[in-house]
Amino acid sequence: MDEFLQLAKSLFPYLPDEVINKYVDYYAESDKNIDVALGKLRQDPIYDEYFPGNKRADRTVRYNEAEYLAVKESYKLSLEDYGLNPEFFDDTFSNLIAGDVSPSEFKTRVDVVFEGIKSNIPQVKEFYSANYGIDLTDEAIFASAIKPELGEQILNKQVAISQIGGEARRAGFGDIVSLEKAQELQAAGITQAQARQLFQQAQLEIPRIQELQAARGIEEEERFGLEEFTEAAVFQSPEELEQIRILEAERLSQFAPTTGAARRGRRVTGIVEE
Repeated sequence: MDEFLQLAKSLFPYLPDEVINKYVDYYAESDKNIDVALGKLRQDPIYDEYFPGNKRADRTVRYNEAEYLAVKESYKLSLEDYGLNPEFFDDTFSNLIAGDVSPSEFKTRVDVVFEGIKSNIPQVKEFYSANYGIDLTDEAIFASAIKPELGEQILNKQVAISQIGGEARRAGFGDIVSLEKAQELQAAGITQAQARQLFQQAQLEIPRIQELQAARGIEEEERFGLEEFTEAAVFQSPEELEQIRILEAERLSQFAPTTGAARRGRRVTGIVEE
């Protein structure tokens, strides 16, 4: 069965391990009949956990599993086009699938909602600022227009935190920026636009800093990462800022004259000769 488990994972790489394991169990029970195993899997309660909204009233499925995930991805892209974090809309996606709403129809709906509220965004911002002391982004207002129940989450600043997490994911740092880190950045006053700029800068600067550290003989596991970069860029951590200053000074010293504090050949760190 281990061999079939690996085969199943290669055939259905989009399925979570928990679902794959169930599929393998049903495969064994059905005398190794793939179609029967898939049919039993679709009737298992676990299926509805991972593919909510995909069952019709007669228990048949609307989409096969790859199509289902592709439809959800299309929904997500429609929201990301407007700078929204799709994680807050997962239950909405399930309802859309259950309602047989195609990706193109959903995109049209999103476009219509945006056109309907964009002229009122300044007034909504003023209301939230005056009554709740919250400076909303355009994206947060738009998100609450698409999903009204997000209003309470906006008041709890969950949407702002989510937007920071979304920008991290967009820049390829989704596995690094935890909820706690997103909350920390939001508490420090980082907006979605600033988060986008921060993570874009990190994409460029971190490899450059790591290259300088490698040239200095610093082990890979001790080199600058996103955590250290945000500490320096956002929180102005003296330790991280000093590390960057030293690295930059050493880089510049490579091109400096051989006289003065920056010369090479004796131990010089930055502008302080040792």
